Amino acid sequence: MSLIIFTAVMFLKNEVELYSETDVSLTIEKPTFITFSEPEVSNNGSDLTQVYTMTFLGIEVGTYTLVDRSLQNGTSIIFEEIKNTGWIPYTLSMNVNKLEDTDFKSWNPQPVAKLDEALYGLDSTTNPHGIFTTKNGEILIGNVYVSRNLQLGNGDSVQELRHEITDFTTEEGTLSKNLWLPPKHSSQTWLMAAQQPLFETEEDEDQWIAFSLENRLSQLNWLTPQGPYVKLQLTDDPRTQLAYGYIDKRTADLSSLEWNETSPSLFFESMILNAEINQ
Repeated sequence: MSLIIFTAVMFLKNEVELYSETDVSLTIEKPTFITFSEPEVSNNGSDLTQVYTMTFLGIEVGTYTLVDRSLQNGTSIIFEEIKNTGWIPYTLSMNVNKLEDTDFKSWNPQPVAKLDEALYGLDSTTNPHGIFTTKNGEILIGNVYVSRNLQLGNGDSVQELRHEITDFTTEEGTLSKNLWLPPKHSSQTWLMAAQQPLFETEEDEDQWIAFSLENRLSQLNWLTPQGPYVKLQLTDDPRTQLAYGYIDKRTADLSSLEWNETSPSLFFESMILNAEINQ
C-alpha cells in the first residue's frame, strides 16, 4: 500500500495555471493527489500576493506563494516560493509558458569566478538563467534555489542552500523548472518581465554579463520579496559553509546604482526600484 501511495505521489501529474498575463503564463505540474486551495489574496503597495495551501488526501503538505511586484517603471518581478511542510518529498515542474517564437540569450556563457573562499567559502550561485525576447518585450528568468532554514549557534536564522537548479528545458514554448523538494525544505525562483528591452544595446548587456561573472558580489542572483539572499561570511560555526542571508549593503544594490549612472538601462532601474521596496 505504501508503495502504491508513493508511486501515485511521484508519477501521476496534472498541471495548474497560477498566473496569466499577455506575455507571461505560469503553471505548475504537480502530483495529481496534491491539491491547491483557493488562494488567500492580499495587496500591499506594489505587491499582489497569493498564497495557496497544498494538501495531500486532506492533509496539509505545504504552501505555494506567488508575489507579483509591479514597479513604477512598468516592469514586473514575479516571485514564486514553495514550502514543503509535510512528511513526504515531491517532484514539481514550475513552468513559464508563452515562449513560442522567442530568442534566448544565456547570462552564463562561461563559468562564474569564485568568491574570496577564505572569507565566504563556496558560493554555489550563478547568474540568472537568461533573457527571452518576445514580440512584446523581454523576460529575465531566475534560477531555482532549494534550501532549508537553520539556526546558527549565535541564534541567527539563515538559509542553507542545498541546490541551485539551473538546468531548464524549453520545449514547444514552455520553459520547465523541474525540482525535487524534500520535507521541511523550500524552493524559490523569480522572473523579471518588461515591455521594453532591459538594456539599451546588446553591447551594454554583454558588458554587464561579463562583469557580473567576474565580480561575484555585484550580481544578485537569489531574489526574494524580502530582499536578496547572499552568501554570508564564514565563522567558527561550520554551518556557515552554505549559509545565505540578508545583508543591508547588498540589499541596497549599490552595483546597480553605480552602473545606472554610466550605462542607464531598464534592468538597473528595475533593480534599484526593487531594492527601494526591500529596504
